[in-house]
Amino acid sequence: MIRDIISNDSLTILLFGSVFFMIILKKINPVIFSQNLRFRKKELVNKISTSLWGFKFLEILYNLLFISNISILLTFLEDQNFNLIIYRELFKYIFIFFILKLLFDLIIGKLFSIGQIMKSYIWQKLVYCNSLGIILLLFNFFIAYTIFNKYYMTFFFIALSILYLIFAYFSIFFSMKKVIIKNWFYFILYLCTLEIIPYYYLISNVL
Repeated sequence: MIRDIISNDSLTILLFGSVFFMIILKKINPVIFSQNLRFRKKELVNKISTSLWGFKFLEILYNLLFISNISILLTFLEDQNFNLIIYRELFKYIFIFFILKLLFDLIIGKLFSIGQIMKSYIWQKLVYCNSLGIILLLFNFFIAYTIFNKYYMTFFFIALSILYLIFAYFSIFFSMKKVIIKNWFYFILYLCTLEIIPYYYLISNVL
């Protein structure tokens, strides 16, 4: 039986381009790269980097790696093979979603005078997403060149990614438990309106 390998120049460029992009970012700042590779991120508690809105520009570039690779993974779910048109659409919508989400969170922090807390929360989410972006790159390589059923493999890796994100959110909330306990009502309100509902909308209307 002939091995079924996706022969798609655009997919190859995206995957190896992601590797090359990641190597460049590692060369620029090995500390941030090492930080993204750590599974447990205890050092993130109450720590905020400096520069753009409290975030280093390199951390945001790593987030592009995450958005690109989550788009590739979801493309396999749509068509079982890589489709550049679907990838472009997914990348566009997910990128816009994350930008708007970031802006809304910063505005909420400004309006309720909790800018420092909100920046810490956003930054921790950003670092976890960056870590997931590196993991997704490995998933995409495996799916692209596997001999197994790509549809079920995609489902499996998406499930693993969701479990990782759940772990990330619980870790972040646990690190901020003192603030959450004092403001539990506003936390529940925020969680429903700016976390659960936006992601539900993204999944039901875009993905």
